[in-house]
Parts: sequence; C-alpha cells; structure tokens
Amino acid sequence: MALPSTIDQNFVQQYQATLYALSQQQKSKFVGCVRNESITGESKAFDRLGEAEVQEITVRHSETPNNEQPHTRRWVTPTNFDTNAYVDDADKLKMLINPTSEYTQNQARALGRKMDDIIITAALGSAAAGVTASTGTVAFKDEAISINGDGTVTTLGTLAAVATVDNITLAKIATMLRLFFDEDVDEQIPLYWAISPKDVQSMLQVQQITSSDYVAMRPLEAGSIVKFCGFNFFRSTRLTKDAVTSTAWRTFAWAQDGIIWASAKGVTSHIDELPTRRYTTQVYSVMNGGAVRMEGAKVHECLNKVA
Repeated sequence: MALPSTIDQNFVQQYQATLYALSQQQKSKFVGCVRNESITGESKAFDRLGEAEVQEITVRHSETPNNEQPHTRRWVTPTNFDTNAYVDDADKLKMLINPTSEYTQNQARALGRKMDDIIITAALGSAAAGVTASTGTVAFKDEAISINGDGTVTTLGTLAAVATVDNITLAKIATMLRLFFDEDVDEQIPLYWAISPKDVQSMLQVQQITSSDYVAMRPLEAGSIVKFCGFNFFRSTRLTKDAVTSTAWRTFAWAQDGIIWASAKGVTSHIDELPTRRYTTQVYSVMNGGAVRMEGAKVHECLNKVA
C-alpha cells in the first residue's frame, strides 16, 4: 500500500513545531441537534404511534369499544466509514515533528462532516418504513410541506419549486413557524434551522432580526444569527442545491426528535505501529452511523436564493 504522496511537502529545512490545519468545519453541526440513539445489529426499528380517536357515549350500558391505535415504523440501517494514514519514521525525522495527533484530529473532522451529510440526506430523502427495513420507503415530498423559493407553500406530493427564488425573509421565517404550528408539534421540543452563509448575510440586513427593539441578543455585533422566532439557527456549508436549476439552497428546519441519528459506536481512532511495514505508524479512524426522518410534520424545507 502506497504512502501518502503529498507528505514530502512537509520535508522542510527550517522547522515549525506543529502542523497548521487549513480552514474547515471542525465537527458535526447536526448530530447534537437531532435525537441520538444507539444501535446493535444490521438495522434498528423505531416504532411510531399516531393519533387515537374517541367517540361519544350515547347509550347506557353499551359495549366497550376497541379503538385502533395506529402503529407505524421507521428504520435506520447504519453504514461504516473509515479513513487511514501512514507516517514513516523517516518522514518524522525529515519533518522534525510527529504529525500523528494532528492526523487523528483531521480524521475526526472529516468523519464529523460525513455525519452531517448523512443527516441532511435523511432529512430530505426517502425514509425506510414498514414491517422490515426493506418493506418500503416514504418520499419527503409525500409527507412534508415545504416553502417554495418565492415564499409560498407546497402541497403534499409536490417538491418545493424554484421558478422564482428569493432570499430568506421575515415572511419565510414566519411561514416556517406556522408549518410547525399547523402540525401541532409540541412547543417544548427545540426547533433548529440549518441555513447557508448567504442566508446569514440576508438575515443580518433585516431590521426585525438585528434591532434590540425586537431581539435581546446582538446579531450584528456577533456576526451570526443564533435564535430568532423560536428557531435555533446555524449555518452549514454542507447543504445541497435544488436539483433543477441549482439556484436555491435546500435549507430545512426540524424539531429535534423529528430526525434520528443512530450509531453502534461513535468516532474511534487507533494509532499503531506496523511491524510488517518497518514499524510505520498507522493512524486509523472509523465510525458507524445512519439517520432517518421520523415524520414529515417535524421536518420542513425552505428554498433560499444562492446568490
């Protein structure tokens, strides 16, 4: 197996004690904002219970009814991901530093970004549903209402449209909140909204979001939007664009328990010497995990302008 082809770029003649990590997302931004579960085995089922019905009692001493309790099921099938690097003793001598610790941190960053990609795909993609993990799937458009690029809302069975795409606005934010209210989502469950850097720029120019007359925090001073209108906002560069024109970011908001991240174990790293490779140091990191949207009522998309 070949050694890293770029490591010779750190063979220096004047030495620095540490490696400089280039700008990148440092950890998963989504995992802490969804419901976390452990998993054992190939797949795990998460059972759901729908609304119960009642009836009026109109006759004395009538028979006790047996009312149906609607049960359904969602599935998570986790996947394994890993990354590996070799550090030869001769490399360390030429670099005059030992990069194994930095390599481990860099691998953890990469696996954290992969977690976010998995959660984003699960939020807006098809969810495994049914008696078994392979019984069937439910498409996002068939169970969730979204906000079109122009701020109007979709109907079930229709993806958000990009005929006209506007920036994120106060009206869009209010509409998103109404979607959760329309679905009777428990107000005690935290709401999150992943937005693009362009959305942050747009929101910082809306007076109602930045003025102390409306909010207690100081977004203009911090240069970020933390919480507004009941949503915990955070920016992400992992969001995808619409598949039709690529002119809109597919931002989305969700209630915390509306998406599940399930893992047999989190990120695990190993640093080992390999006797069969002249005691080269191996830096190896691995993770296991998968995600599923639990219900469309708790996950809603909003298309916002890219540029």
